[in-house]
Amino acid sequence: MPSLRIRSRSRRLGLLATNVANLVRFAGGVRPFATYKVKKLLAGEWRALIPWMTTAANFAQRGNPNRYRRWLRRRPPPPGPDGSVLALSSAVGVGADRLAKFLELAAANETPAVDSVVLVESEREDGARSALADADVRVVGVSDGSPDAMVAVMRELLAGAPTRYRYVSFLAPGCVPGEMPFAVADGAKVLVYGDEDAIGDDGRRQQPFFKPGYSPDLLLHADYLSSCMTVTTAMAEAIPDQPIGDFHSLALMLVEQADEVRHVDAFVARRFVPVRQDHVPNYLAPYLRQRYGPSASITTHAGGWTCHYGRDSRFVSVIIPTKDRIDLLRPCVDGIYATNAPGTFEVIVLDNGSAEQETLDWLADAESRLSEFHVVPASGTFNWSRLNNLGVARAKGDVLVFLNNDTEPTHQDWLARMADVATREDVGVVGALLLYPNGRIQHAGVVTGFSGLAAHVYCGVDPESEGHLFVPPTVPRNVAAVTGACFAIARARIDEIGLFDEAYRISGSDVELCIRALKAGFVNVYLPDVRLLHHESQSRKREDPPEDVSRLRELVAEHCPRDPYYHADLSLTSLYPSYAP
Repeated sequence: MPSLRIRSRSRRLGLLATNVANLVRFAGGVRPFATYKVKKLLAGEWRALIPWMTTAANFAQRGNPNRYRRWLRRRPPPPGPDGSVLALSSAVGVGADRLAKFLELAAANETPAVDSVVLVESEREDGARSALADADVRVVGVSDGSPDAMVAVMRELLAGAPTRYRYVSFLAPGCVPGEMPFAVADGAKVLVYGDEDAIGDDGRRQQPFFKPGYSPDLLLHADYLSSCMTVTTAMAEAIPDQPIGDFHSLALMLVEQADEVRHVDAFVARRFVPVRQDHVPNYLAPYLRQRYGPSASITTHAGGWTCHYGRDSRFVSVIIPTKDRIDLLRPCVDGIYATNAPGTFEVIVLDNGSAEQETLDWLADAESRLSEFHVVPASGTFNWSRLNNLGVARAKGDVLVFLNNDTEPTHQDWLARMADVATREDVGVVGALLLYPNGRIQHAGVVTGFSGLAAHVYCGVDPESEGHLFVPPTVPRNVAAVTGACFAIARARIDEIGLFDEAYRISGSDVELCIRALKAGFVNVYLPDVRLLHHESQSRKREDPPEDVSRLRELVAEHCPRDPYYHADLSLTSLYPSYAP
């Protein structure tokens, strides 16, 4: 039998061979595709071509249901639950043309220990009972499809069987139970959630959604839990007796009660009706105020809403290491001053031995012309960590933003946005969405474990593309790490966890600092509404010293070999989130 490595390699090569046209399309056409390959080959980076092409092929194949079904056949089934489960799903709002299929799916119970209850509109109760006459599914008529009605039904059923169920599962409208491998200690206040997939009109499984480990910042901006949330019976009975209104609010209420929120690698829900979330959850504002303080607030916009944490105005120090390349530094600095309110920030340029007269003249002029613009001589061998630490020693800001000279800010008030999140008491490091000049993603969060190191997911993808198997790159979420090309950290956090590790000369110290923040109990946050252009590695030749790579590999292996905010069933060879080979 061929080894797993050989089988994985052959699958990848087969995927590439059948997606040549898609690889060209992903690159933006024949000419960009050829240019990219030639540049990599001339730079001696031919090994980077395989991961890039794998990423492009996986992106093109993201909506292929047959690929998902083939992957399912290779996946061992999870164990069943360690106790009986009362699973409440809702058909309220499911159209008459799809109700029969929904009820059929609800009747196809995969786990014997699960008792399914389906809520329907009162006027459709008799028809639903008739349709499920031969199935072990209970039908309950309700006046509406709100979680309030579901909780009321739950309380009534538990009152009639106080010791029958160990767990209660709440499923959002349009979802039916799937795999239920729950294991929660008796008496523990634990909320358990898992993954979900969609069911087509033909009844077959398609388009999975692999969810990350519990991400509090993701939950603030997207309801990724309520397709199926399971808690102990005691915790379900303790849901506050107050109006809930929507399932996202129910998720927030349960999270607020829980001592732990736990993800299981199982498809606990099958979604038959697409989710629609076009309004701010009822409970989000009080949840924010309780968790982050009375000044926390929400603003709405066309794409949804943004949470603000009401931090007092913070002075930001922007720290930029540089050497010559005024063609990059000038638009970077001009962009900072054009997109942020004067008097709220300073810019500290660490000059690592610029020699070109044009650069020296511009730096002198900028220092005399621009408010709070400072040039700090920092000669010597280039050491990214050392230069940034020198900047910290010179900075006076409450928040420190480390910025590459080859970035170009484009969004208004982005420093204030990063500072608002960075000064939360639970936050370590805050990163941004970085785009190549062609509009494709360069950075949308770092995942640890890729080839034993760390890598940028979604790299090369159009940020507005849809149909992903994982959290879209346009939604805030928690991450293991972010790139040092642009990240913010509170001065108080640096004082607590320490400066950059100068043993990392060029690469790796950004990831090391993020992992250190995780170990100290903080969360790192990726903010896609903060966007900058990144002309990656144009100010110096791309090089990762072997000693930096070796040190980072040891660090990841010891402290973060499997990213807590990535899914164990996703590939660690494709930068686009896809099935593990």
